[in-house]
Amino acid sequence: MNRIALPLGLAAVLASSSASAITVPTGRDDINLNVNVLLQVRYEGTFEQSVDRSFDSDFFLRRARLQASGTAFKTISFLIQLDNSNMGKRGSPTSVAGASNPAFVQDLVVGWTPIEDFTIEGGLLLIPNSRILGLSASGGQVQIEAPLDIIFHNLDRGNRQVAVEARGFLLGHRIGYRGGIFEGFHSTPVTATGATTPINPGGKPLLAAHVRFNLIGDETGYGYNAMYMDGKPRASIAGGIQYQPKAACPNTLTNCSLVGAGTPAATATVNDYLFYGGDFFVDMPLPGNDMEFSADGGIFRWDYGSNYNRTGLGYAGSLNFRFGQIAAFVSGYKYGSDSGFPHTADRKKIAGGLAYFVTPRSHASKITLELNSMTPGTAGNPAGTAPASSNSGLNGANSTTALWLQGQAAF
Repeated sequence: MNRIALPLGLAAVLASSSASAITVPTGRDDINLNVNVLLQVRYEGTFEQSVDRSFDSDFFLRRARLQASGTAFKTISFLIQLDNSNMGKRGSPTSVAGASNPAFVQDLVVGWTPIEDFTIEGGLLLIPNSRILGLSASGGQVQIEAPLDIIFHNLDRGNRQVAVEARGFLLGHRIGYRGGIFEGFHSTPVTATGATTPINPGGKPLLAAHVRFNLIGDETGYGYNAMYMDGKPRASIAGGIQYQPKAACPNTLTNCSLVGAGTPAATATVNDYLFYGGDFFVDMPLPGNDMEFSADGGIFRWDYGSNYNRTGLGYAGSLNFRFGQIAAFVSGYKYGSDSGFPHTADRKKIAGGLAYFVTPRSHASKITLELNSMTPGTAGNPAGTAPASSNSGLNGANSTTALWLQGQAAF
């Protein structure tokens, strides 16, 4: 059974770190099948966000996921997950009747574990970056959302790409790693910044890796938790990197970052895309009546080349304290482009709140209340609460203050 421990950890963490999967009888001893469900319903009350600058209310489905996973013949694992995100957000005909983001394949993973602690996976995979940017949505987040707004991958959907990777542990779980070859931008001649410019003309894949050094304990899942609630101490540090040549385009085929501000249109070249960063994590049970403290923090560098708004530094972190079934948290992130560059992508968020876990020592079902502030904001604009672009960056920019209430059920 040791061979399939890692793939099974993948399936369990993607669904929920604490939820029990529904086992489906297959009639065979060598094939196991499980079904998981994740439901997240959210209310967002945003101050001065309506057209008349009053308190704006929004009810929507943040996530509605259905997952099937399992193992076959002791060494093969599989997982497929469907999602419907943000259905009904900012109520409109396209958000409900003709949802612009209907159910789609969120994850698809096929793994082979020929030896213990070593798995080769292929499919639609999470891109390795940082544990903070890759927190499990259905697992151990105490805060409502990971710092999604400073994930500036050049091409992804929900932090995922089609890829092949290796994942496992070395030195008795002291070192954990993920690394692989991802599709990224393929060789494409497009119109970029007013010029017909080839993106990644050699068709080279995106390379990405994440290496984690476990100081205390380990984390065996595919996604990560902000708090594990299992009484085991954990502490670790890690680093991640991504690179693709001549592919510095922000998830679109226009407005790429070109080499040199004065490059003639006829000879324009797209800059290389590069990401690297490091983070730490600590999760400690405390003596007493079921108490726990956790903290994480990280710094990330996005490099899209010179004079580009996505070339800069990002920071993120959180502090979490749990007493029994109630947890309190503070969290935040900030991104700023390099000095002298356009600051239209600069942003920050600070948040604090409470989480109530319906079942003791389980993240599966919970209710979370969060008060947050995002900058630059969009006061008087009901389009949304995500940071808006501003030519001045954070200097004198408006902030949007919102109250989020989210209920989650997972099983």
